[in-house]
Amino acid sequence: MSRAEVARVPWHRSLVVRVFALGALIAVVAVAAATWATVRATTVAVHDQQQETLHADAASYDALLGYAATHRSWAGAGDLVDRLAREHGGTISVTDVDGAVLVSSSPDGPAHLDPARARAHLDPLDVDTVLMRTSQDPAQSPATGSTAREPEPVDEDCTGPVVPNECRQGVVGPTLALDPRIEGPFEGDGARSAYADLQARVDACLTAAGLPPTSQLLDDLEVAVPYNDHRRVVSGCLDDALRTVLSADVAPPALLQVTGQGSTARVFWDLSGHSQRRILLLAGAVLVLTLLLCALLATTIAVPLRRMATAALRAGDGDLDARVPARRRDEVGQLARAFNQMADRRQQLEEARRQLVSDVSHELRTPLANVRGWVEAARDGVAEPDDELMDSLLEESLHLQRLVDDLHDLSLGDAGELRLERETVELGSFLEQVASSFRPSAREAGVALDVESAAGAIVVADPVRLRQAVANLVANAIRHTPGGGRVVLRGAADAIAVSDDGEGIPAEELPHVFDRFRRVDPSRSRATGGSGLGLAVVRQLVEAHGGSATATSKPGRGTEVTLRFPGAVTGPAARTPG
Repeated sequence: MSRAEVARVPWHRSLVVRVFALGALIAVVAVAAATWATVRATTVAVHDQQQETLHADAASYDALLGYAATHRSWAGAGDLVDRLAREHGGTISVTDVDGAVLVSSSPDGPAHLDPARARAHLDPLDVDTVLMRTSQDPAQSPATGSTAREPEPVDEDCTGPVVPNECRQGVVGPTLALDPRIEGPFEGDGARSAYADLQARVDACLTAAGLPPTSQLLDDLEVAVPYNDHRRVVSGCLDDALRTVLSADVAPPALLQVTGQGSTARVFWDLSGHSQRRILLLAGAVLVLTLLLCALLATTIAVPLRRMATAALRAGDGDLDARVPARRRDEVGQLARAFNQMADRRQQLEEARRQLVSDVSHELRTPLANVRGWVEAARDGVAEPDDELMDSLLEESLHLQRLVDDLHDLSLGDAGELRLERETVELGSFLEQVASSFRPSAREAGVALDVESAAGAIVVADPVRLRQAVANLVANAIRHTPGGGRVVLRGAADAIAVSDDGEGIPAEELPHVFDRFRRVDPSRSRATGGSGLGLAVVRQLVEAHGGSATATSKPGRGTEVTLRFPGAVTGPAARTPG
């Protein structure tokens, strides 16, 4: 798994998004619950406050309206205003229609109040039916004055092109909502004169409007008229006449002003037992839901991590087959896949280590057995310690030395302690020196050894380590090239290549040619197959320079190994014959 794969997690599968979504859901639930409770509490409190204020205003309105209906002025309403103020915990004032204070429960209060802030209009000749209904018991009928009645339906005989007057006669009443507590002049000894005055005023109004006078004024202050076409005018005249006649017996219109009124409204969050249970239930429900969401969040993250921890402990105890499920596609799934990849790599390294120990033991056992056998034979007098024996022992010793040196170089490279002393290396002369040292062995094997390099081509490298790498490649190429073949050393723009026209490498073995102790043919003897560390050392040395080693091959046609170094410089092509 590469680092790019970690960064390519789709946003909708990202663990960060999922954790954020769950946290946001928890926050939304908590905020929604708190908001709902606050809004509910505020709504209830406002509603209760409004109801309390409305009832208080209605009670004050009813009491003051009753006073106005039974008195001709507001001069004696002080005691009533004071009592109402004490009952409702505020300041109550009665002002005229312009705002001048007539009566107030606060003697030190202002002499003028804003008429626009009045709570109600106090006029017993024009009652506010809404406030009157609020002040009364719902079972009682509302206090409303007389209302206009529709004319009674005419008899079926009243038909034809000419309708008789008796068929057009109707009853019109006042539209004023009068306070029923008005005593007025229509009762007692002066009632006849009051009715006559009212009749005269109605007739005068109708005459001024161009209509014939009324035919009859009824006892319930309704007017019987012989026509129905101008009922609104008749009703308006009756209203004006009633207001003129009754205004002398009631207090003048005024305004009710209430300031600083207290309230005993019970809000949603009071400390009553019912509200406490409601608060506890709401808080408990929010808490349980929050805990469930948090448990889901914790389980989503903790369970796969716990599985990985268990697998890691098993792997630490030596179980190299320990793996974890990697079905998820978020960061947890990536972590599981990375863990499994690490476990696979560790298993491969463990198998490689075991194979390395086996290969090293095998490589050391053969030359050591040969040296021991020849030494024992010479000691026992079976073999003559002549020059041939000494040369054989020397060859085995050199092989052991090369094997130990290769293993040492590989261990330094693995530990990152391979020291390099870089300098500018001119490739033409360098490759020619390497070729000169191998030409005797190449001629002995019947192989031509040539050098091809760009004139002036240089690389910055450690010449000793570079010679070691190229020498390993040349030795391999000569070993695997049959007589009559050719090995070429090339210095290119950014690389050194060693090619041959030998037996080649099978395609299935090509990816493993740089592995340690890897032989194309495991059955080869050490004399023809080498130790299997040469190419591994080559790759280690080139990578220490920051370069790379690659191999291409075609079975039966040859192999080419290319070493690429950073910062190579080239010049015109040249050829140095072998």
